[in-house]
Amino acid sequence: MKKLAEIFTKTGREVLLEHEAAEVLGFEKGYTLPEIGKLADLAVILGGDGTMLGICRKLVSYRVPVIGINAGHLGFITDICFDNMESEIKEVLDGHYFIDSRIFLKADQVRNGETIYSGIALNEICVSRGISGGMIDFSVAVNKLQLSAQRADGIIFSTPTGSTAYALSVGGPLIAPTVPCILMISVAPHTLSNRPLILAQESLIELDILDIRDAGLYYDMQDFTEVKVGDKIVIKPYEHPLHILHPRSHNFFDTINRKLHWNLMPTTRTPS
Repeated sequence: MKKLAEIFTKTGREVLLEHEAAEVLGFEKGYTLPEIGKLADLAVILGGDGTMLGICRKLVSYRVPVIGINAGHLGFITDICFDNMESEIKEVLDGHYFIDSRIFLKADQVRNGETIYSGIALNEICVSRGISGGMIDFSVAVNKLQLSAQRADGIIFSTPTGSTAYALSVGGPLIAPTVPCILMISVAPHTLSNRPLILAQESLIELDILDIRDAGLYYDMQDFTEVKVGDKIVIKPYEHPLHILHPRSHNFFDTINRKLHWNLMPTTRTPS
């Protein structure tokens, strides 16, 4: 973080550090995330994908573009490698970058006609069974048209960004970030004919909880609220997209090759 600050100050930029980071590095003043959102022209996030998800949810409404530097493990959306950050940050500062726009999903939890919880997610909105282990009965309507009634361990509504996250682990497809859509995929459905479904990005989705033992509504698997029978979850695209700045060398296909090893050919051994 100290080296990052030096990169920016050496090029004449003013650095606004979040309170905790400022205190650790000995800066005179730190800022809250809302203050950074209002004042900054660019937000640089150092950490893993989880850090990126949490910070971006708090900054997206301020429309400040972001750069992600991977100091975690996999790093799908924190695409700048920690070891190369100096050269790639300078590349961006010199204007050699492109803007990658990502949608968020917004979900309102409605109980007895009143919205009791609301949040946004960059990866996915998920309803999942609780510690009792019982399945969830639910119905799904899209644009006021009945789509399905299911029994499953849960259901995921994913953005293209989230297609490499939880949705991938339950058998969902990878979706290029530029494809305007929402992925719906059930988790361990009771009926084997349930398959992933791609919906139009502008869809209005209503999920009605019909029967559960206990369950939760999750936003990027970070924010959480308890779900009860009779709750309606209303999901739609959030009004503000996230703008990620990438060095021009970045591309999605290279990322999945490196992270998921799609470029490794299977080999055969010749019997001796």
